[in-house]
Amino acid sequence: MAKLITLGEILIEFNALSPGPLRHVSYFEKHVAGSEANYCVAFIKQGNECGIIAKVGDDEFGYNAIEWLRGQGVDVSHMKIDPSAPTGIFFIQRHYPVPLKSESIYYRKGSAGSKLSPEDVDEEYVKSADLVHSSGITLAISSTAKEAVYKAFEIASNRSFDTNIRLKLWSAEEAKREILKLLSKFHLKFLITDTDDSKIILGESDPDKAAKAFSDYAEIIVMKLGPKGAIVYYDGKKYYSSGYQVPVEDVTGAGDALGGTFLSLYYKGFEMEKALDYAIVASTLNVMIRGDQENLPTTKDIETFLREMKK
Repeated sequence: MAKLITLGEILIEFNALSPGPLRHVSYFEKHVAGSEANYCVAFIKQGNECGIIAKVGDDEFGYNAIEWLRGQGVDVSHMKIDPSAPTGIFFIQRHYPVPLKSESIYYRKGSAGSKLSPEDVDEEYVKSADLVHSSGITLAISSTAKEAVYKAFEIASNRSFDTNIRLKLWSAEEAKREILKLLSKFHLKFLITDTDDSKIILGESDPDKAAKAFSDYAEIIVMKLGPKGAIVYYDGKKYYSSGYQVPVEDVTGAGDALGGTFLSLYYKGFEMEKALDYAIVASTLNVMIRGDQENLPTTKDIETFLREMKK
């Protein structure tokens, strides 16, 4: 089995049970979330191994995160408990003010997760991985978290990065500067991005033009297109996989579902096109429920979905 190691903040998500502005929402549903944790679980669902380097608070939410991820099969041996800071939380506002869209409202400043640092990165542990993954979110949450990513990427044999720009965490100018700095320093095996992020980083939202520019930094580029699907670029080739029309409950975490599933199937030996087709299904199933990880499918689940779609 292939082994992925991710670095990032694990959060507790409170998802509104009803759509609309949060001022009128009275009930919320609790989930464990965070981009790198989502990638881990998606990777595991396809039959591979994943561990996460992260920090949580010495609180009930921190223990919830550890126990949940352990239950999903994640190696939590390099998750640390920080008694000096709380586990970060965020709230999801759904279908308002834009239908079929979700908004994240963060309460994570000064969180335990943001205190991730190079001292938390075990060199031998990182060397044991076939692939090390992080995202623009981890670069944004603190300077020490960014340094942790740099240390891990320095050691890693192969690197994956999801741009995942969140403008509530940093400005577009900061995101562009820091992501280009990382891309210039470390050549990636995988770059996972979308047209909104490529517009910020490159000033280019056309997928083909953006992918051509990104090819200087990465071997394989996955361009997410939201409900339209995604494109993978590799070896001078391009493959587009379309999305599916399904009832949308919450789109949060859909890109992580796609990315983590694609990476795992690549390491299982799937052809690039098939890996992307299957990853689109994982993303599709993800948007149909509240929560980032509960609907992540196994390979068998994906194949069941595809058989039904062909009837």
